[in-house]
Amino acid sequence: MTSFPALDRIEALARNLDGWQRELGARMAELEQSSAEGTSDSGLVTVTAAADGRILSTEINARAMRFDSYTLAEEFTAAANRAQEAAAARVREIVGAVMGNAPAERRADDGHGYDRY
Repeated sequence: MTSFPALDRIEALARNLDGWQRELGARMAELEQSSAEGTSDSGLVTVTAAADGRILSTEINARAMRFDSYTLAEEFTAAANRAQEAAAARVREIVGAVMGNAPAERRADDGHGYDRY
C-alpha cells in the first residue's frame, strides 16, 4: 500500500482542528463573561469594561466629588482606558492560549521559489 505523507498530514490536521475548535468555543464563552477593572491615579474612580471594550460600570468615591469637573473627567478617562486595556489584554491572553494549542502550519520550499504545504 502506498503512503501519501501529505494526506497523512491533512488527516492529522483535521483531527487537531476539531479539538481546537471545541477549545476555542469554550474560551469564547469565557471571554463573553469576562471583564476587567481600571482605577484612576487617585484610586477614587473605578471603571469595569467587558471583553469587547464596553463600559459596564463606573464607581466614583464620594471624595472624588471634590475634584473640579476637568480633573474628574481626567480621572474617569484614565480609569476607563485602563479597564479597556486590561480587557484587551485578557482577550489576547485567552486567544494566545488557544492559538498556542492550534496546529502549526508547516511550509516547505518546493525548490521553485514556491511554498508548499
